[in-house]
Parts: sequence; C-alpha cells; structure tokens
Amino acid sequence: MQMPLAAAEARIAPTGPVALGLGAHTVVVDHGDAGPSPLELMTGALAACSAMSARTHLARDGDIGELEVLVTLDAGPPTLLYRRVLLPWRLSAADAHRLADALERTEVTMMLRPSFQIRTAVEHAGDVLN
Repeated sequence: MQMPLAAAEARIAPTGPVALGLGAHTVVVDHGDAGPSPLELMTGALAACSAMSARTHLARDGDIGELEVLVTLDAGPPTLLYRRVLLPWRLSAADAHRLADALERTEVTMMLRPSFQIRTAVEHAGDVLN
C-alpha cells in the first residue's frame, strides 16, 4: 500500500454528530446544527485549496493581498460547483485568466472534476475579469 496523501477517521455514537479526526484536529460533522455537513466540508475543501493556490500563484507576480474564495454547490442537473475568487485589486484579463487556469490544476479540483462541473470566476468589485 502506498503512503496516503491524507487520512480521516470518523466516529459516531448511536445518536449525535460524527467526530471526524483529521490528523491532530477533530471536526464535528452533522446534518443539523452541531457542525458542517459532509457537502459543506467538500465545498470548504475546494475553497481552502483554491485560496491557498491563488495566494501562491499571485505571490509569484508580487500581487500579495487578502483574497476570498466562495464555493457553492448547485444541485443541477448538471451538478455544478461554482468557484468565485474575489480580489480587492484589479488584475488584467490575461492575469485573471492565468489565475483561473492555475486553479483548474489544484489537487482538490482534479479530484472533484470527474464527478462535478467546476466553473471559476475571478472578480473585482463585482466585475468578472476572466
């Protein structure tokens, strides 16, 4: 068996939420109010991975600043993950397109791509740049 890229351990009692062990961290997962749902964790994983990749990509060009990534899951059909990268500064259309292309190659994007359509928009002040 190869070395795993990641691992998780889920524990659940006869009633109540799931205690999800992720390395040294524990997250409470629930379909109610006790914690995020499994689908929220999935969209959160895509948002976090995208934000870290966007930061790395933009830092290469010297454009380091705060940014926000919003991911929504639309039931469809087709089932669609919509990723919005919100920037407090304006990129050129070419730079925004390069950033969107870079986000298509993130680990989580590539794992989800076989099951979901993923659309990416890079935005500044409500204007889509790519």
